[in-house]
Amino acid sequence: MPYFTKLLLLIFCLVLLVESRKHRRRRWTTHVDVQRASHILKKNRDLTKAWKGKTEQLLRVDEHDFTMRPAFGGPAIPVGVDVQVESLDSISEVDMDFTMTLYLRHYWKDERLSFPSTNNKSMTFDGRLVKKIWVPDVFFVHSKRSFIHDTTTDNIMLRVFPDGHVLYSMRVTVTAMCNMDFSHFPLDSQTCSLELESYAYTDEDLMLYWKNGNESLKTDEKISLSQFLIQKFHTTSRLAFYSSTGWYNRLYINFTLRRHIFFFLLQTYFPATLMVMLSWVSFWIDRRAVPARVSLGITTVLTMSTIITGVNASMPRVSYIKAVDIYLWVSFVFVFLSVLEYAAVNYLTTVQERKERKLRER
Repeated sequence: MPYFTKLLLLIFCLVLLVESRKHRRRRWTTHVDVQRASHILKKNRDLTKAWKGKTEQLLRVDEHDFTMRPAFGGPAIPVGVDVQVESLDSISEVDMDFTMTLYLRHYWKDERLSFPSTNNKSMTFDGRLVKKIWVPDVFFVHSKRSFIHDTTTDNIMLRVFPDGHVLYSMRVTVTAMCNMDFSHFPLDSQTCSLELESYAYTDEDLMLYWKNGNESLKTDEKISLSQFLIQKFHTTSRLAFYSSTGWYNRLYINFTLRRHIFFFLLQTYFPATLMVMLSWVSFWIDRRAVPARVSLGITTVLTMSTIITGVNASMPRVSYIKAVDIYLWVSFVFVFLSVLEYAAVNYLTTVQERKERKLRER
């Protein structure tokens, strides 16, 4: 019996020894993890916890009335603009418009957004802060449709510097009107422009200008169109006057397009030329082969009519004559005259045979 009691005591002591070692190891590893975590927090400090209060309190958004522009009642606030064209999506001759995707950026200074900073670094925000502060009310003149991309979130960026300078950037796709002249179509060149202007503020309140002159407009080298060759992009600016509201600063993004001619050579000019040459084949067919010459003449006339209809279907209904219309209608006249030539030959031949028959009867 004493031997059994000693064995139980020995086992109990061993269990206590193992448990005490596990507890010490657990405390040591927890202490190491805490030290590592504290080291990481010291290295990458959360700036939202460096200042007491929320970000809105840091920018003092709640302390000012942002429904009014900066320096309200004073001189006009300068707003610089630069644009980076991402893509020129389409050009529509029928609707006389173009679709463009671009990055639109605004630069201005609002001292109400200044904040203390020791390292002079800016703070970047998304579109949620834009709804709480003043931003320029720039819109696209003569635009038909436009929208700000919102996948996977609103493509809006706001960057605020300690001295109050603001960078406001957005990604926009806009469809705007372009007045085209098709007098020399398809040997034409078109000049289109995208116009930017403030909707509410005149030049006495807001001064729009290109931030870096001609360098304010940048384009992607991969921009290309199937029917046009993009020759150049350039910027201009001028004042626009409205009789009821006043003068406004207006910025222009101008680009020149030259049409590729090879497509129309294959689809329009070559078939029309071949139809004219085919109509001349009837001159070598015997005049007594009435079915052959009539069917050939009617076929060429109908083919020319189809070509003319196909070209006009892809073009707007303009009131002036295009260069391609002159060529097609001249070709149509040649084909039609070949049919009239056979009719005239057949008629004159019939008259001559009647005269000869009368002479033989006499």
